[in-house]
Amino acid sequence: MKKTGTKLFAIAMIAALSIAMLAGCGNGGSGGGSYSDLMIVPNLNLAEEEYAVAFRVGSDAVPEVNDIIKALNDDGTLGTIAKKYDLDATLMTSEAMQLGFVDMARTVPGDLTAIKNKGTLNIGITLFAPMNYYDENGKLIGFDTEFAQAVCEKLGVTPNFIEINWDTKEIELAAGNIDCIWNGLTVTEDRRQNMEFTVPYIFNKQVIIIRKADADKFKTIDDFANAKLTAEISSAGETAIQDDPVLSKAPYTAMQKQTDTLLEVKSGTADAAVLDYTAANSLVG
Repeated sequence: MKKTGTKLFAIAMIAALSIAMLAGCGNGGSGGGSYSDLMIVPNLNLAEEEYAVAFRVGSDAVPEVNDIIKALNDDGTLGTIAKKYDLDATLMTSEAMQLGFVDMARTVPGDLTAIKNKGTLNIGITLFAPMNYYDENGKLIGFDTEFAQAVCEKLGVTPNFIEINWDTKEIELAAGNIDCIWNGLTVTEDRRQNMEFTVPYIFNKQVIIIRKADADKFKTIDDFANAKLTAEISSAGETAIQDDPVLSKAPYTAMQKQTDTLLEVKSGTADAAVLDYTAANSLVG
């Protein structure tokens, strides 16, 4: 590629900004860091959901990946990774994984062979602690990062993590620019039309983040009727807002990343953000 020096400088700057934004995340836990003035509204959970990996519709890679996921869960590997990132309480049991709905009736041969022949699995991600994010040394870490690495080792391929625009993830997947989405992806019926999901592996829910100074102001859903809300575009948080009879009528602004929504609340531009509990638990407190 041309202009290597300029490109490397740009990459370095992006990584530095990402590290700065995620400072204080650590390896999971309540962390807080630069978001320590924010809080999760207690006893106010929105949609409960599950995370899974998404491949192209009909991908025959899913059955083999499912077998690997279950094996890694059974031998304790997933539990060890989950504990490292404070997700052990939300990790699904092998029995729950077995109950997860996987529709393989539309499976078409070819995807798995293509992935193994090229020797890499192109994985679409965004920066989303504690699932995929950079540590203080600029190394990509996180539960989904290590989880994907463990699966790829068993699959006999090298993981290639590619940052994507979350709003166009389905397009990237269908176009073959990535082989899968592995980034705390919530399973929904609408997404099933455009993706092939693996067995689920994490329980999640949507929560509301506010400034601690507003704790007495926002306690119930009705308190948010006129609040300025924000969520990541095309996320489960955005869907939770749209589906709620109160929240759906409040002023709303979509952002590109979950961390962007927290910055909006922190600065006072928004009153509340709706996002994944897994991220909120890692970033605020």
